[in-house]
Amino acid sequence: MDEILKNALEDHGGTDVVIPYSQVAQVFPSDTPHPDSFEYKVIDEDRLLSWARENSWKVEKVPAKAVSKNSPPIRFTRIK
Repeated sequence: MDEILKNALEDHGGTDVVIPYSQVAQVFPSDTPHPDSFEYKVIDEDRLLSWARENSWKVEKVPAKAVSKNSPPIRFTRIK
């Protein structure tokens, strides 16, 4: 499933990509239910951060663009 995210980031072609929380949560789900949705779980941040480092991405939440405080979009910035 993480290949889907990797391909999506590569297809985007940019070095700064913002992806909705729900899409990242579907690739890196934790065992914890999301407080605002039954459709996806909370992101497993350890797995996400490990994957990002291995694939040369910096990852951070973007609360300023959040529709819900518990589901901020996730920014991927390419590390050179």
